[in-house]
Amino acid sequence: MLPLVENVDAIQSRVAATVAGWLRLVTDHSVRFWRSAAGPASFLLRNLALAAGVLGLWRLGSDLGWTQDFFIPEGFWSHWQSWLALAALLTIAANFILRAAARPAGAKSL
Repeated sequence: MLPLVENVDAIQSRVAATVAGWLRLVTDHSVRFWRSAAGPASFLLRNLALAAGVLGLWRLGSDLGWTQDFFIPEGFWSHWQSWLALAALLTIAANFILRAAARPAGAKSL
C-alpha cells in the first residue's frame, strides 16, 4: 500500500506544478491586457468627466438664469451638484487607473 501513497504524492505535486504554471500564465496575460487597456480607459473616463462637468455648469447656469433651460427638468440628474460630483469621481477614477497601470508588477496595491 505504501507505493500507492507515493504515487498519489507524485501525482499531486505534478498537478500542483501544472496548475501553478497555468495560473502564472493567465495572470501574466491578464496583467498585460489590463495595463494596455489603462490608457484608453483613462482617456474615455476623462472625456466623460469633461462632459459631466459641462452639463453641471450648464445646469448651474440654468439655475442662475444665465443659460437656457436644462434638458432634465426633474430627478436626481436635474441638479448641478450631481453632475459635478460625477465629473470629480470620473476624474479620480481615471487618475487611479493610470497610477495602478504604471505601478511596477511586484508593488503593493492600495
